[in-house]
Amino acid sequence: MEILRRWWRMRYPGYLLGVVVGLVMMWLPYKTYDDNEAWQEQLRTDGVPAQGVIDQLVRDRRGKATMHLRYEFAGLERRVEVACMEVCHPAGTSVRIWVNPDDPVDFVTDFGMLSGHRGRVQGVIGVVGLVLSGSMALAGYSRLAQRRHEHRRRDWQRQQRVQRQQQAWRPRTGRRGKPSARWRKKN
Repeated sequence: MEILRRWWRMRYPGYLLGVVVGLVMMWLPYKTYDDNEAWQEQLRTDGVPAQGVIDQLVRDRRGKATMHLRYEFAGLERRVEVACMEVCHPAGTSVRIWVNPDDPVDFVTDFGMLSGHRGRVQGVIGVVGLVLSGSMALAGYSRLAQRRHEHRRRDWQRQQRVQRQQQAWRPRTGRRGKPSARWRKKN
């Protein structure tokens, strides 16, 4: 029984931990966005300028578009994809890019997009964090409310028991407020 009581008490730190982990998960997309912005600025200052050409613009069934970019760097031709969020250029458009000299497939475009699809997973993690922290907060609050309700119910039952005991020992009174003859005979 003691083990069950301890386990029951351990729920509250679990709820609190769930809320904290959820909040950290919600913070992750903002942190990633700030990191990507800083990386764009660093690539524009430290990166090697190059000229790229949009090979094709591909749209999937949901309407999301991706641009396939071709450029030459360090004597090799590279083909990479760039997410098409705010700016979508048609095929054949020339785009200025800044390439990371240490990683030739890492670049930033002149319209502010980094190579690849960055930040998608962090967005999903942020939504999961929102659900986790909300559900843990709700579970903790409902458990506290349930305990409060149980405490009030036990208090009420104790008061009812005390009242019944007091009424059982109270002398029965007649019409005039005096103890009845039957009670006087017993006592």
